[in-house]
Amino acid sequence: MIRIETLEGIRDRTGWSGVHSWHFHQLQTFITYKAEQAGIRVETVDPAYTSQNCSSCGERGSRNHDHFSCSSCGYERHVDLNAAANIGKREGEPCTA
Repeated sequence: MIRIETLEGIRDRTGWSGVHSWHFHQLQTFITYKAEQAGIRVETVDPAYTSQNCSSCGERGSRNHDHFSCSSCGYERHVDLNAAANIGKREGEPCTA
């Protein structure tokens, strides 16, 4: 199974100017199409707080640029890897792209 964050509204959620040139719905459609051809299920997941919650203990941690740290359990990781781990753990909905 592949879990990806819901890409709807991503341009509104991010301040990165490069996002505006990407076609996220098209990317999601390609991933879903190719995965289904290979018999792999794709689910979309709400990305809320995935980069703020600790993927080890679930508590709210802190971000400093690209570094995540959790004061509850001491876990440290790159923010994107932490968010990806949280997305992988979440229950999702079947992708309809």
